[in-house]
Amino acid sequence: MLTPDTRPLPRGMLVLGWSGLLPFIGTLGLAALSPGWHDVALTMFIAYAAVILSFLGGARWGRGLATTDAPTIRYVEAVVPSLIGFAALLLAHRPLPALALLAGGFLIWLLIDLRDPLWSPAYRRMRLGISVVVLALHAAWFLI
Repeated sequence: MLTPDTRPLPRGMLVLGWSGLLPFIGTLGLAALSPGWHDVALTMFIAYAAVILSFLGGARWGRGLATTDAPTIRYVEAVVPSLIGFAALLLAHRPLPALALLAGGFLIWLLIDLRDPLWSPAYRRMRLGISVVVLALHAAWFLI
């Protein structure tokens, strides 16, 4: 019998989680295939990355609410990704620092989530896979 910690993730969660990569891939592809759209695509990439980083913080907030004794640090960890995303938006006119800030945020919150015992192993595996792709796509902007 599967326990909550060993159950696979619902198919919808997997499909929606992985489909969240499409705007990252689409904006990078637009910039690579249409150089005239490079700056617009980069701004869209930064904005979407800020939104997704904020979403990851929201997931931590929600998970904290699901317990009765969540430590304060869980809520701090939930709010900081939004602040990082906001700072990146303020730096959108300087895209390379904005991308570096966002990539750092994604990496730090991946490491936090991978150590968090409240997340199931299946969720942590999904987060790892998606985050590796997101980080690679952030790095790709330094190459085009």
